[in-house]
Amino acid sequence: MRLSDIDLRSLEVFIAVVEAQGIANAQALLNRDASTISRQLGQLEERIGLRLCERGRGGFALTSAGEQIYRNTIDLTLALRRFEDGAETLKGHLSGKLRLAMIDNLISDPNCPLRNVLQRYGARSANEVHLHMEVMAPFQIEQALLNHAADVGIGIFPAHLEELDYQPLYQETDWLVCAPSHPLAGADSLADVKEELQISAKVARHFLGSQDTTPLGGDPKHVTAWVSNVEAAALLILAGSHVGFLPNHYARVWLESGQMVAVRPDHFRRSSLIEAAARRSRDSQTPAVDAFRDDLAAVLEVFGMPASTDR
Repeated sequence: MRLSDIDLRSLEVFIAVVEAQGIANAQALLNRDASTISRQLGQLEERIGLRLCERGRGGFALTSAGEQIYRNTIDLTLALRRFEDGAETLKGHLSGKLRLAMIDNLISDPNCPLRNVLQRYGARSANEVHLHMEVMAPFQIEQALLNHAADVGIGIFPAHLEELDYQPLYQETDWLVCAPSHPLAGADSLADVKEELQISAKVARHFLGSQDTTPLGGDPKHVTAWVSNVEAAALLILAGSHVGFLPNHYARVWLESGQMVAVRPDHFRRSSLIEAAARRSRDSQTPAVDAFRDDLAAVLEVFGMPASTDR
């Protein structure tokens, strides 16, 4: 069969449904109602001549043919993205897309260079680039880079992948915080704090693993909540049910308003290295991506990589 634009759009719908594990879950992602998505899947199946998935009251499941078509579609999508990037490279000027993926809540950190980088990038002459910016968890950022769904990622990457190049940007400082109603808030001595920590429910970011839990001490079983972002951790801490580490720049508004308490920041603190990640081979990068990476390097050269600070 010869693929048309309609076929490609239907395949995009198919990918979204597969990755969302069902039509209902894909509605928000695609901004379409369930009946429209179902109809598009049916049209795709009729066009291909294969049953791609089982859907209905029994739940969502790919058929064996659907699994193979899904893998082929991923390969096709990657090839199309490479073609688009290659075409933009041949133009030789700033055009096309720049896809930037980042972890949440970087904006409140004065050490983050992104504002200066974007200001410098936006001031470039004849800049026709369209920015696509998304907030993701670190593992999602790395996957997006590998799939050519993102060009540059900013985040915390404890384990580096061979296919990606990582550039240190700055250190982010975390403090242990709790709600004023939590017993830790009234602990006077370091010994009292450590004793209370032994039995306190803790929240940790799963991508940090032991880096987020080891400084707390105590039995790991008391880490009863695992999250992918600081907003989810802050919600549990504000509720008074958990204690955990938050970036001090992010927690500042609650610390200053008295809704959170920093627990012995002279002792309970940790830091994370914020890095920029991109595909290792720059042969596949467009002028738009090269220019952004050049601006990032220029900003770091001017300001340097700030040391971790207690804000």
